Amino acid sequence: MTPESMSLYISIFSIAIATLALGWNIYRDVILKPRVKMRVSVSRIVSSGILDQVTKIDVSATNFGPGKVRCNMVDLRNAPLWRRILRRAKYAVVIEDYENPMSGHLPAKLDVGETIDLLFPYNQECFLSRNFTHVGVRDSFGRSHWTSRKDFSKAQAIYDKDFKDRKSNKG
Repeated sequence: MTPESMSLYISIFSIAIATLALGWNIYRDVILKPRVKMRVSVSRIVSSGILDQVTKIDVSATNFGPGKVRCNMVDLRNAPLWRRILRRAKYAVVIEDYENPMSGHLPAKLDVGETIDLLFPYNQECFLSRNFTHVGVRDSFGRSHWTSRKDFSKAQAIYDKDFKDRKSNKG
């Protein structure tokens, strides 16, 4: 191997390493964004005794990283399969309960591993009574992180059990 061909191989190897480093930096800074895991449930909150139970809708968001994320707003989505195929999903926004001292408040910055729990009123007019399929949190990158359909369906089943019986008894 001649010194000229050796310097050519070293230059090509250096270009390959520089290209890989540039690609990784672009992926890390532009494409790789924090993931937020969402959960929704109907929760009973016990304060001082078993008689002081309050039922709330608990929407929790956990940052799985990498990096910090800022959660800005709670969204609702009506997106059954046919609406997703036709790209006709319907969206709504839920205003949080600012008067509840136990609830987290938006906007909130979450470090990796941190969780925010948002508590919403659980009554006959809550968002579980409407025709929605998902609840989620919108982040500072403009992406919405949605709960699983299974979680939302479980919460709606509890709502149906609690309130649909009351509606049918009145009517």
